[in-house]
Amino acid sequence: MPLPGHTPGHCGYMIASGKETLLVWGDIVHVPEIQVPCPEIGMQFDVEPERAVGTRRRIFDMAVADRLLVAGMHLHFPGFVHLTRQPEGYALVPEAWNHAL
Repeated sequence: MPLPGHTPGHCGYMIASGKETLLVWGDIVHVPEIQVPCPEIGMQFDVEPERAVGTRRRIFDMAVADRLLVAGMHLHFPGFVHLTRQPEGYALVPEAWNHAL
């Protein structure tokens, strides 16, 4: 799926199987501690900063509304999260780590 703003052609992937869906959002977030609570904050790496902010807001809203499991670059261990809406911005809720060998 197109996720414009970071770099030309930047995209992510929506992977679904049955009732489970995973959104791999690529580089729409670079520093989660800053950009998740304040999605309007851009980074110098975004080629089109205003589009990157718009993409971040749109994808965050979608992840919350659809209760998506999310993976992406720059997310901390375990690397899978859900998003929740806060009074101002959003917050990450890490998916529980299930260690299986």
